[in-house]
Amino acid sequence: MYDRKYPLSVVHLVLGLNVGGLEMVVLNLVRHCNRDRFSPHIICLQEPGQLAPAFTELNVPLESLDCPKLPKARTLYRLIRRLRQLRPHVLHTHNMSPHFFGVIAARLAGVPVVVHTKHGRNDPTRRSAVFKNWLASYFTDRIVPVSEDAAAVVREIEGVPDRRIHVIRNGIDLDRFPFTHRNGQHTGKHAVHVARLCISKDQSTLLQAARQVLDVEPDFRLTLVGDGPDREMLLALHKELGLGERVVFLGERHDVPAILACADLFVLPSVEEGIPLTILEAMATGLPVVATPVGGNPEVVVPNETGLLVPPQSPQRLAEALLTLVREPSRARRMGAAGRKRVEQLFDIRKVVASYEALYESLYTAEVNGLAANGRR
Repeated sequence: MYDRKYPLSVVHLVLGLNVGGLEMVVLNLVRHCNRDRFSPHIICLQEPGQLAPAFTELNVPLESLDCPKLPKARTLYRLIRRLRQLRPHVLHTHNMSPHFFGVIAARLAGVPVVVHTKHGRNDPTRRSAVFKNWLASYFTDRIVPVSEDAAAVVREIEGVPDRRIHVIRNGIDLDRFPFTHRNGQHTGKHAVHVARLCISKDQSTLLQAARQVLDVEPDFRLTLVGDGPDREMLLALHKELGLGERVVFLGERHDVPAILACADLFVLPSVEEGIPLTILEAMATGLPVVATPVGGNPEVVVPNETGLLVPPQSPQRLAEALLTLVREPSRARRMGAAGRKRVEQLFDIRKVVASYEALYESLYTAEVNGLAANGRR
């Protein structure tokens, strides 16, 4: 029997907690949650990952079911058993596999409320993925896309009715990314890119564009922050293009705010996105953004106001946009200041967390009242 005493227990179900946008969203949700009213708990289907110590520092219980290669039936059995032991008021799932396993386990374990955050498009061209998302969504109380673009996939392709869709865009902690005034110490020619090194972020196009920029602006610099499966391929391309010391790979770093503060502009040439935290972090720091109009990017970057949007997989158009900001530093600074204001107004993590907590509470209250009215519990 569930009651309405506070705090409400919220279990976040993820694959793992290696560094990435989805994982940082989960970390921000628990870091800023109201502990008087909500008690967070993390379950990883696979290994905990690199971010696990951050949750420990926040005194948030974290555990792994260690199910990377186990049969699906055993994964489901372990999850059902654990949810019955924990008896959370809310299960909040992230990513497709945790959603699919999570909603089945939650319903069999009697969890009152299931919420799922859709962090991107989840490959709407794959019929199997669409079917799994549709099936899991049918038993989910609310689907929370992080962008209107993701909401369109949920609505138009996965067939979820509007009444069960609730868009909450990602946000960041503005205190961690203070606005930096670009002054005489900044050359106006230093671009930074922060992302996982993988095909969806399309660093190949970025390196080709950097070559074109350097051919006409030899003082241009590009710093890439992050690691991933494409690292060796990108290093080989870097050598092939003769980029030398003007383009550097820093790998995984924990001082991103300081790196952004030393840059003049931010670039992200993705081919798919949700609402990328790295763009929000750059805008909060006061950097103009060059990005592609994919996923939720157009909901963040206002063309010619906070940055420039260019077609994906176009080195020439990307290079042209970078050159525009390099050659017009005053315009770039105006865009950076406008970006900071936009993030303050729309993407503050405290507002995001408050929206999720209001959703948890309203769904749980409605569930309890509905069960009581129907005499089912």
